[in-house]
Amino acid sequence: MARHAPDRFAAIHVGSEQIGVQIVEYSQLEDVKIVEQSYRQVMLGEETFKTGRISFGAVSEICELLKGYRRMLAEYGVRDYRLVATTAIREAQNQPYIIDQIKVKTGFNVEVVEMPQEIFYKYVSLVRTVQEHGLMNAKDGMLFVDISSGGLGFTLYEEGNLRYQQNIHIGALRIKESFDKNQRESSHFHQALSEYISSTIEPVEKEMSRHDIKRLVLSGPETKLLLKMLGKDQGKVTFVSLSEFSALYKQVRYLNLPQIIKNFDLTEHKAEIVLPTIVLYKQILSLTNPEEIVILSDQFIDGIVIKHIAEKTGHPHDKLIEDQLINLCWEIGKRFYYDPVHAATVEKWSLMLFDKLARIHGLGERHRLLLKISAILHDIGKHVNLRKHYFYSYRLIISSDMMGFSEAEKHIIANVAFYHSKGVPSDADASFANLTPNQKVTISKLSGIIRLADAIDRSHRQKVSHAEAVLRGDELIITVTSSDDMSLEGWTFADKADFFEDVFGIKATLIRRTG
Repeated sequence: MARHAPDRFAAIHVGSEQIGVQIVEYSQLEDVKIVEQSYRQVMLGEETFKTGRISFGAVSEICELLKGYRRMLAEYGVRDYRLVATTAIREAQNQPYIIDQIKVKTGFNVEVVEMPQEIFYKYVSLVRTVQEHGLMNAKDGMLFVDISSGGLGFTLYEEGNLRYQQNIHIGALRIKESFDKNQRESSHFHQALSEYISSTIEPVEKEMSRHDIKRLVLSGPETKLLLKMLGKDQGKVTFVSLSEFSALYKQVRYLNLPQIIKNFDLTEHKAEIVLPTIVLYKQILSLTNPEEIVILSDQFIDGIVIKHIAEKTGHPHDKLIEDQLINLCWEIGKRFYYDPVHAATVEKWSLMLFDKLARIHGLGERHRLLLKISAILHDIGKHVNLRKHYFYSYRLIISSDMMGFSEAEKHIIANVAFYHSKGVPSDADASFANLTPNQKVTISKLSGIIRLADAIDRSHRQKVSHAEAVLRGDELIITVTSSDDMSLEGWTFADKADFFEDVFGIKATLIRRTG
């Protein structure tokens, strides 16, 4: 039998400091072959952090580069691609005009990802690398720290699960731009810089003290700078001892800019971010006290490629990452002292109903995941206020960094949590009125399902030992097995069934069967 020709995919990344393209061939995740890649240094981040905008001169430069990439895609016959922009374009005040110019001049549609998504794609690649090098077997904690020009992401992995994730809008280039030239040349700059970084990452310190972190895994463009200063060649995985870093820190902290340029053979641009980078790494080390430092060469673009191929081929890595994201949501719930047993019960009945209604709701696996997360987090607002817990569940979800979920998806999760109990989706609520028509329909469908699931455990006593649902014509019959009195659940269910019928055109009926 003739072998199937490998598929091709291209990832294009418009970052703060470089624009790159990677074209790969693959049949499965294990045999990915890079057939072409190109990277060009840019100064978009510095422009955005200084002025809040990207000049149209810079946009023209971007477009010329992207035209070249489009020709490259055509030469290789690549039709499947993603063009993703991160910090610089994401934070530019003139973002809509930039995206429009790129579309008009190059034909490319630009996908702008938020910071939690940016960190997520990097994590997808980082996890695969540490797995391949046998670094994820230890039970001790492993802290992934990604430092980009404008962002800092902390992701804690411990005993096979994600335990904590926090993103902070601070990065080497952003730190540098927070101080003017005179301040950076001051003899007090090191102390001020240390205090500035310490106060910014302070919220992470308390969480880190609860964990035994054996390994600090660093990624991001500034790791190349660190390795150059250490005199080390960068491989896929590079180990740095604590003593090596400590010696470098002691050397750098007393050097001025000309000395840094001379001692480490750096350009002025790179030399200016040396101290912010080294002090930031020092502060992170002081939070964690790891046994070793590991530097990975993985980039954002690698994560885009791995995630795409894992999804396309159904590779177990995709399920591994999804399971870790779900566990991270359980950890968010713990932070707000929710009722995990009730949350798990609502999750169970919600997914059962979702699966039974598959031919009715027309939603996909991703929507099933959004429903699952909504069920896990629907009651976390009780930590703030019992009377309006649904409102505070919404606020807490919207305010949380949820790695792996887009802003649009986070709004769906938050709204489903909001409508799980009080009221029904309505344009009278600003949080709902500002959504797209498709989002509104999705939220209404998922809310209709979770409201019934929550009603089945209204007492939070898990009275139902078994439940099954059957569609008969225009009626959904849910039969539950319980030896307890189900009056409260029955009355609540009947109240919630009206909205379910409005959304799906199906009458929902609850029947109790004694065990």
